[in-house]
Amino acid sequence: MFTALLDSVDSSQVSDEEDATRRASSFSRSNVPASVAFYAVLPNLTGPQVRLRTYEYWSRLAQHPVVARKLWTGSAADLNNIVQTAYTIGNGRQAGLPIGIPGSDVVPINHDSLWRGGPFTSSTYNGGNPNESVAHFFPGIQENIFKNGTGDESPLLGNMDDYGSYELMANLTVSIAGIKDYSSYRRTLDLETAVHTVSTQFCSYPDQVCVYHIRSNKALPEVTAAITDTYRTRPKSAVTCSANGTHLSGRTGANQGQGDIGMKFDALLSVVGRGNFSQTCGDTGQIVIPGGSTNSLTFVLASGTEYDPKKGTAEHKYSFRGVDPYPAVEETVSKLRSKCYSDILARHTKDFISLFNRFTLDLPDPNNSASVDTAKLLAEYTRANGDPYVDGLVIDYGKYLFISSSRPGSLPPNLQGKWAPDVNPPWSSDYHIDINVQMNNWLTEQMGLGDITDPLFEFIADTWVPRGTESARLIYNATGWVAFTNLNIFGHTGQGDDASWANVYHDPAWMMATVWDHFDYTRDSQWYKTVGYPMIKGIAAFWLDVLVEDKYFNDGTLVANPCNSPEHGPTVVWEVFDHVIRDWDASGDADQDFLQRVRNSFDTLDDGVHIGSWGQIQEWKMDMDVKGDKHRHLSHLNGWYPGYAISGKYAGNKTIYDAVVTSLLSRGDGTEDSNTGWEKTWRASCWARAGDVDHAYDEFKYTIAENFAPNVLSVYEPPGKVFQIDANFGQSAAGLAMLITDIPQLAGDSSTHSVLLGPAIPKQWAGGQVKGLRLRGGGSVDFSWSDDSVVDRVTVHNRSLPIKISNKDGKIIYSS
Repeated sequence: MFTALLDSVDSSQVSDEEDATRRASSFSRSNVPASVAFYAVLPNLTGPQVRLRTYEYWSRLAQHPVVARKLWTGSAADLNNIVQTAYTIGNGRQAGLPIGIPGSDVVPINHDSLWRGGPFTSSTYNGGNPNESVAHFFPGIQENIFKNGTGDESPLLGNMDDYGSYELMANLTVSIAGIKDYSSYRRTLDLETAVHTVSTQFCSYPDQVCVYHIRSNKALPEVTAAITDTYRTRPKSAVTCSANGTHLSGRTGANQGQGDIGMKFDALLSVVGRGNFSQTCGDTGQIVIPGGSTNSLTFVLASGTEYDPKKGTAEHKYSFRGVDPYPAVEETVSKLRSKCYSDILARHTKDFISLFNRFTLDLPDPNNSASVDTAKLLAEYTRANGDPYVDGLVIDYGKYLFISSSRPGSLPPNLQGKWAPDVNPPWSSDYHIDINVQMNNWLTEQMGLGDITDPLFEFIADTWVPRGTESARLIYNATGWVAFTNLNIFGHTGQGDDASWANVYHDPAWMMATVWDHFDYTRDSQWYKTVGYPMIKGIAAFWLDVLVEDKYFNDGTLVANPCNSPEHGPTVVWEVFDHVIRDWDASGDADQDFLQRVRNSFDTLDDGVHIGSWGQIQEWKMDMDVKGDKHRHLSHLNGWYPGYAISGKYAGNKTIYDAVVTSLLSRGDGTEDSNTGWEKTWRASCWARAGDVDHAYDEFKYTIAENFAPNVLSVYEPPGKVFQIDANFGQSAAGLAMLITDIPQLAGDSSTHSVLLGPAIPKQWAGGQVKGLRLRGGGSVDFSWSDDSVVDRVTVHNRSLPIKISNKDGKIIYSS
């Protein structure tokens, strides 16, 4: 029997590694219960029994509020349902889903740039673009649509040839001899330190490795560790073992006749540390540590691919092919060979805590939910009752997931973040820019994570702009750049092969909201000049060429034609032009002719805000909306939230406000159409911006009750098993929307910036507090609220620009 025993600890007997974790926990907030768990495998070498002893250090929990954040459960993850039961670890580039089976553990490992497809599948891959210009069809298509109100844009369609997919790299397996049965099991993930325990696993950003650590107070039995790839057969991956460890090397598959052009990847698993033990290589390339030679083992896994986003330009023939990854992988491991586990752990926890605690939300725990199995909490969470502890846990988990999946040098989070435990994930685990990538980033700036969003900005500049410039020219004969709904990591900027989902060429303009938000929160002019503004200018230039005077309504306005988008097409273009005009002085651009063209178009642009026959914000310029249409998208309300083309431009306009509410009520609660998590949490944010506490919290609770799995990852269409990460990030953003309304000022507005705190805080969150919520224009706020959910105190930090802060009662609680 394998037994887990909660034990008290004599501090004089604490080991170096335990002390290291205690020291790491000192970086936590002083009022946070120390929550790092230590698990030691204690073998009884005289018999078959092996026991697991658990050391946990807890401060006494205050009844209210609870601030420690930990996922925990009493069973291993289900290998047949990994994405709903396993917890996540990651360092940006690498990601793992530890299963937590004592004695026979498995950790699926992803590396974020491991994709098949693109130039690694076919030497003729062209990013979905036409082989020659189709722009000559464009004027005729526009004329036909203006004549009939609708039309056929199929001559502009592209292709999805060799689009490819994100792939699992391998499984890390660790086996300990003699462990068959176990009891009193507990599997945990500490969100603040990013440490996963049964044995201990984490993925370290400072050291660029995933770590698997086991320890006993007696000598361990035989331990076997391996990296296995059973997924690829053409070509088959190779595993070799040496004194350096076990090395997995392989390539993704290529089209028949293309030769050996698949993407090369390497992973190296090695034992590190200062222990005096022996190791051998097994018959299939695994590492074998004989029994009786050590009482602790630390395995590190480094990985890499030959993908190089800087090679995604015409100069490099859009090859995206870099150098052989193995030397860098080997060097990463070599740097750690003599490092002790306690140092690796301490570097990891210090790094992660410094990001996680930039923003904190403390909510009450009236039900003592912290002591309840997380899976049970999620199963019992209802739309009717909710649970403020779970609410806080979900909001913090979104923050945790972003830190774990977006770091300098990585790619941005995709549809599954970085966690895809097979080689054929849903939607290729790609980048959908018709809501999903945008929602992934709604939480970042306000939570103080703007400096780790660079992977997105680099991804746009490196993989969208170069080929997207060709797309703009070939499809529209336009300057600037463009892309469409679906993007891989190989610059697939051509339109897809079905207009119903592909003809959404305004989506890059929507992405510019995330780019501009980074500047608006930081006011970093150097970044804006060199990184942000060039992307925004490219999109503005494209739309200056593509917008056309409306010949259907003949009202003198500029519109997009053709367009399969609802009304967020005009609103996002309106916002792009507003960005250019408002922050022209910060752009460093001396092209006054360009600025004047933007101003002229901005003055005549249809902003997409029209009220229809039943009082709704129209989804189209033609009044053709069907009342009660429960479609999942709220595209026509994008200017309300997360944008400001409605909520900012029409602030205080009751007619517009009522039309927004009418549209929200008509759209329903997010059940019909697809029952996705992201559609519900978007509704929660829209209601929060409207100041409607009841609707906002109802949608927030409904999202958790309906779309969150036992491991707190979001489910696309329950009861299915498809994980999609956008609702995890979106739910954190919805929580922020209930805490603050911070709408950008419009171009030309020189008034003092105004912020509303607590627009939609539910009564169930009474007595809560926030620290470190970032503001537009710079600075942050700490605040708390009373039992009636009215913010009654605020502290402002590092703010240089004037600001006026009010609560929902209209009282000004801070002014500078």
